[in-house]
Amino acid sequence: MSTENFKKELEAVLLITNWAPTEHDLQEIARRIKSLESSASKADIEKIVHDVVGSYRCMMLEGIDNSDLTTLLLMATKAMDNDD
Repeated sequence: MSTENFKKELEAVLLITNWAPTEHDLQEIARRIKSLESSASKADIEKIVHDVVGSYRCMMLEGIDNSDLTTLLLMATKAMDNDD
């Protein structure tokens, strides 16, 4: 899994419209998500992204849908495995 695909999945899950993460940022985000294992919530992912890259723009919608988090966790794991 490439970090570019991981970036696109993050953008889709978090509805990110404007940000500029580096390759290192994406690897750090993937590492932190991977450490959460299956207990990740959307709020956890948002906090990780904010902690790593700082402010970013995203769309806000009512309600929380965690259905894509399993996919995101799997992609984070694969992104980290490919960098080893």
